[in-house]
Amino acid sequence: MGNIITVRTAELAVSHNDDSVRTGSIGSCIVIVLYDAVSKIGGLAHSMLPYRDEHHKAGPNEADQPAKFADEGVDNLILEIQRQGGIKENLSAKLIGGASMFSKIAGGTQSIGNRNVEAARKRLTELAIPIDKEDTGGTAGKSVVINLASGVVQVSSVM
Repeated sequence: MGNIITVRTAELAVSHNDDSVRTGSIGSCIVIVLYDAVSKIGGLAHSMLPYRDEHHKAGPNEADQPAKFADEGVDNLILEIQRQGGIKENLSAKLIGGASMFSKIAGGTQSIGNRNVEAARKRLTELAIPIDKEDTGGTAGKSVVINLASGVVQVSSVM
């Protein structure tokens, strides 16, 4: 059994071999899982916002938050996978999260959860990375673990 790497909100982690990468407290955030089944290198990004807009300037702590924004999280996750020997053309994706945690306040298609899902989908489509599976939407929180030896992603709902 390898290491278990825990990712917090706005972070990402990549590894290989027998390691696992996990994250929890997924509500309206989107978790992007990328995996290269040939090299068995992969990881996940836990993003809390869809895009950096023109009003959002990088703060002093954002170097420690490579996945704060879904679109940048996808790009940074790919770069780290490539640094560790993975190949972009071998990647497949899974998306988890994007719940409407406060549906009475901000439900519908403009909820932050829905916008996070759409931002991740858009960026992955632009990069021609197929999305194998999704567990998005709803109103329950989730946690995720990817086993890098097998590529199996386990999603648990938290009610």
